[in-house]
Amino acid sequence: MAVKRREQALQDYKRLQSKVETYEEKEKTGPIMVKLHQAREELRPVQEDFEAKNKQLLEEMPRFYHSRIDFFQPSFEALIRAQVVYYTEMCKIFGELTDQIDQSGLTDEQRERENEAKLNELRALSIVADD
Repeated sequence: MAVKRREQALQDYKRLQSKVETYEEKEKTGPIMVKLHQAREELRPVQEDFEAKNKQLLEEMPRFYHSRIDFFQPSFEALIRAQVVYYTEMCKIFGELTDQIDQSGLTDEQRERENEAKLNELRALSIVADD
């Protein structure tokens, strides 16, 4: 929002600055000099407003930029913790499953034949579509 306000102030400042420049380029007659003086009087507060907003942004933006670490660091830590918990659990479950498979004392060939037999039983069911 502060950047938008600064941009709006900059547009106003540029508009009035170009108005002053236009009057300065014209012939120096009485009415033009009055309009030039009025335009300069309009320009002064707008210029001060723009400069104040610009200064504020120049001071706040580096602090805002550096504060991003305070925002993202807890999120990254939580993500890493979640991954550690997930992979620890998966390792534990994998270890348990490996122990269950190895307890039967079957060789890889015997285990493959057993799996194929169970798959054939499933394929024989009436609810399974033929390939």
